[in-house]
Amino acid sequence: MNARLALLAASVWLISGLLSAQAAKQAPPPTPTPATPSEALPQTLLEEDELANAGRAYTYDPAGRRDPFRSLLVRSENRAGGARPPGIAGIAVDDVIIQGIWKTKAGYLAQIRGTDNKSYLLKPGDLLYDGEVTRIGPNEVSFRQNLNDPQSVKPFRDVTKQLNATIKQ
Repeated sequence: MNARLALLAASVWLISGLLSAQAAKQAPPPTPTPATPSEALPQTLLEEDELANAGRAYTYDPAGRRDPFRSLLVRSENRAGGARPPGIAGIAVDDVIIQGIWKTKAGYLAQIRGTDNKSYLLKPGDLLYDGEVTRIGPNEVSFRQNLNDPQSVKPFRDVTKQLNATIKQ
């Protein structure tokens, strides 16, 4: 009985496969649909390429993307594009010159001279142009400087400047 059912199921499967194959042969070929924007894009690119080869100049439209021909390793001096902001926010970590350290009830404050030749007081957590003040001790100030170097493992480096740093000759 089981053998008969298996034979019957196999024959039904075989007949249905043959019928579907014949129906596929008799079906009319699908009609081409009008070009969609994604299909029209290669044609537009080919036309632009022909115009460029015909002597017209090619223009690059960045559309918000970075220029692929500019080096990632070159750091610009002025990253913001305009002038640095005034005060502490415009002083880079490398430009800081420590003039004194003050002990208060709230902790230590550092007196620095900025690039504009003015004095400023820093406390831990103050943001500079390219970093922040992390710690102020009795004789030193620690900074966390943000790096703009794609080859660097860490996006920052820790810099410590001492109050009475001696100049090595």
